[in-house]
Amino acid sequence: MFVNNEITDRGLFHRMLKKAAREVTIDERQAWARSAEGAIRDASRPSTMVRRRVTQPAVVLSAAPALSEVAAALRNEDVAVSREAHDGVRTVLTSGVDSPLNGSDPLAARRAADALRDLVVSGAAISYTRQVAHATA
Repeated sequence: MFVNNEITDRGLFHRMLKKAAREVTIDERQAWARSAEGAIRDASRPSTMVRRRVTQPAVVLSAAPALSEVAAALRNEDVAVSREAHDGVRTVLTSGVDSPLNGSDPLAARRAADALRDLVVSGAAISYTRQVAHATA
């Protein structure tokens, strides 16, 4: 009798909660867009102290065009951003091990940023893993 109510695990309420957990909010998107632009700004500013830099400026600047497009796509509310793309942005910007931005190879960083741009703009569901990041090098 109470098959599709909000109390059961298969009910409408639980399905709505699962759907909401998969969606990326505009606040999350704007925060990561600011992070991407901040990384570019810090790399292009010569006044940043060397000991405060986590990345090499030449590496980040090589990926700057693609990172700028990622930031613009994240801010654009008409572009649907999947959870996988959001996680890819977070991995590229924050992971010290998995991200080519923290390495010393500008070409690998550029390729990873291009792949990230394609992921965010297209909304395709490919996962960003360490093997993908280093295979593009």
